[in-house]
Amino acid sequence: MIIDTYLDETVAQTIYQENQEERENHIPSGKLSASMLGQPLQWQILKVMGVEPREVDNYVLRKFKRGNDVEDWLVKYIPGLVETQKEVEYKNVVGRVDAVVDTSLYFNPVGIIPHEIKSVANAKYKRIMEDGQADRGHILQACLYALALKSDHFAIDYIASDDYRITTMLYETVNYADEVEKIIDRFNKQLETKTIPVFEAEEKWQENEMYNSYYDWSKLDQKEINDKYKLLKVKNKE
Repeated sequence: MIIDTYLDETVAQTIYQENQEERENHIPSGKLSASMLGQPLQWQILKVMGVEPREVDNYVLRKFKRGNDVEDWLVKYIPGLVETQKEVEYKNVVGRVDAVVDTSLYFNPVGIIPHEIKSVANAKYKRIMEDGQADRGHILQACLYALALKSDHFAIDYIASDDYRITTMLYETVNYADEVEKIIDRFNKQLETKTIPVFEAEEKWQENEMYNSYYDWSKLDQKEINDKYKLLKVKNKE
């Protein structure tokens, strides 16, 4: 038997090229995004200031691709689908709602609400089911969508990507609105200073180098951060 890696390497290169083109063609809004609400303040500021995160490896790119494919699959089957990929804004925070859904036929009808779709591996799906709670970042993201749409509820749909099991978690917007507001206020106050803060994790996983897109900034003190950013601005001008 001969193992031929041509197909695998070709697909890997295609996925990489697609990601590069997307990065190059992306025009930053200069605004905080809903998906960043649960992330450290340092990451939020770095992204809005246009500091490029480090490139992700092929393994992560393939996982992203799989997740997108699974999420696109679910959209085709959502009952009561009103709109997909709806762009919204709330207090200068922007986002794109995966699905706006009329829940009148659902077991718990709560009107027309935003649904945030998340594809996760079976192991994480099991943990979420055991915890009985969605991830904090996902809750904050979907809550902002609800605030933008003036919806009293929002939903997070988790799909186990290995076997396509689905669990929908329904939340009341009022229970998380204050936290969203505080995060937005904190971000705006920091942005006004025109400085990048030191790294402080919001959750334990964010301390892991593997998941930190700005790891080279996370170990610096305030003076080192200021110096690094000055050098970066000079380099960009050149």
